[in-house]
Amino acid sequence: MKPLTTLALMLLGTALCAAHNVSGTVTCEGQGVAGVAVSDGYEVVVTDANGYYAMSSSKLNGYVFYTLPGGYEPLLADGFNPQFWAPLDSRDVTVDETHDFTLRHVDNDKHTVIFAADTHLARRNSDRAFFKKGLIASLNNEVERAGSTPIYSVILGDLTWDVFWTQNDYNLVDFMEDMKHFKYPMALWPVIGNHDHDPSIPAGADTDFTAADPWRRFVCPNYYSFNLGQVHYVVLDDIYYLNIDYGDETYSEGVVGSRNYRGNITNDQMQWLRKDLAMVDYSTPVVVCLHIPAWSINSNFSYSPRLDNTGTLCSLLNKYTEAHIVSGHNHCNYTARPTGYSHVTEHNIAATCGSLWQSAIFTGRHICHDGSPAGYMRWTITGDNLQWYFKPIHEGDRQMRLYDMNTVRDYYLNSATMHNILHDDPSRVNFGTIGNNVVMVNVFSYAPGWQVAIYEGDNQLPCERVYTEDPFHTLAYDVACYSIYGNYSTYYTTSLNTHMFKAQATTGTLPIVVRAVDTFGNIYLRSITRPYSYNIGMEDYDKSLIVGDVNGDSEINIADVNALTDILMGSGRPSCLIIADCNADDEINIADINTIIDLILES
Repeated sequence: MKPLTTLALMLLGTALCAAHNVSGTVTCEGQGVAGVAVSDGYEVVVTDANGYYAMSSSKLNGYVFYTLPGGYEPLLADGFNPQFWAPLDSRDVTVDETHDFTLRHVDNDKHTVIFAADTHLARRNSDRAFFKKGLIASLNNEVERAGSTPIYSVILGDLTWDVFWTQNDYNLVDFMEDMKHFKYPMALWPVIGNHDHDPSIPAGADTDFTAADPWRRFVCPNYYSFNLGQVHYVVLDDIYYLNIDYGDETYSEGVVGSRNYRGNITNDQMQWLRKDLAMVDYSTPVVVCLHIPAWSINSNFSYSPRLDNTGTLCSLLNKYTEAHIVSGHNHCNYTARPTGYSHVTEHNIAATCGSLWQSAIFTGRHICHDGSPAGYMRWTITGDNLQWYFKPIHEGDRQMRLYDMNTVRDYYLNSATMHNILHDDPSRVNFGTIGNNVVMVNVFSYAPGWQVAIYEGDNQLPCERVYTEDPFHTLAYDVACYSIYGNYSTYYTTSLNTHMFKAQATTGTLPIVVRAVDTFGNIYLRSITRPYSYNIGMEDYDKSLIVGDVNGDSEINIADVNALTDILMGSGRPSCLIIADCNADDEINIADINTIIDLILES
């Protein structure tokens, strides 16, 4: 962000003192911090040269917050809760009140942000135990991995599960207490989700505002912004809560309506957002955090607006050189690069709870209905350079899952449970009809710009991106659910997804290797030998290959340079040609030797 001039700060300070009912200071080490935006969600003012702010607030939201400037961090309560906001003492606009904030200096031009989504804690299905052993343990590992680099996190909504606020006595207060109890290991910037609204508020003109009141009182503002280093982050509430009682439904205790909603950013928020972004230079990367995605993706891999005002939001963001939206809600992975908004990319992120924790109960597999493992995105930021990576919580660094469709087909043809499922839901994909020697791969966080190549032995096969189901989730959830309950439920059943790839192999016996290259040139390799079993333990039998391990000894060292040199001289052969193509340019040459040397030096 460009700093405000001294004259501008003086003028702003003079204007602030004219009339106000909320005021205070923003300081660091006893000194006022100038140019910090402070807001009540409607008005936005800026601290003067002494760190002083003042505003005439309508007090409608009941809070005041500051936008964290780059190069600082907020104080944390309980080790994770950023103290960037304060509840107002009174809603009476005639009452003057003071709220001071304290910052601390930190060099966060380089930082890491963990984007997770949809924890759905509700004191059911052993969710809290899974959460502690899963996400909390992973975040502790991320802290260790980050070392001296500042690390932060965002959870993209549905922290809780509204229907169980009363039924299981677990609400937003309990969530915050659990984070304290579990020693959540980094700053958490939360986003409100549809399941974080109060379901006891009946439908009416003020339902959306009132149903978000517990969030504003116990968690934080439902929309706000902050800067980390050179990046501007914005959190928005895109749930317009309706909770209509349709009269023909029975609701559980504490719920008075259908808990329905629209995807919409209210006019008040949009007006605040314009004021917030007016202070952000167009060259600054902007990351907007939502619960409901701004864009949906369809079977043709094209995009359509998901929110009532997706276009308005993206028109604002498209003015910036680089703008990103990160979202949850769908419990699956996809990336949208919508036509007409060339500077905007949306990243929809798989759920940390997988299939609402149920596949973990059924089969011990934490997996989402698109086949993605329960996981999160790790973003690494250096200056204005942003890179990201999908991190499974329970499956190491796995980026894909391979299928020998011959064995999948046999299961579909011979399993009585699959016959029943397909009978009860004819819309399901029937892999029993697939042809001979087809291979498929689910590349979990595939995005436009990735390269996916499928090899049978050393021969690259033509492959296509297909809109279909992931067979593993069928085993981990659908089959197990049917076996337990004796009937088929469409609740969180396997869904069609947009990151499956298919190829026609020539035999059913040669090994298959898949290479995926992401937007940043990172190469991921995975292989199977065939026939490759299709069962709930199948992931234990595929193999991750190491780029540059030309001699196949599971290490990258000078021996691989020598082995590749022998290949180029015509006197050697790699264990797999795709491994020797270290830079994924589909050629084996001196550039691959240089890549191996770089890998050795980096290790």
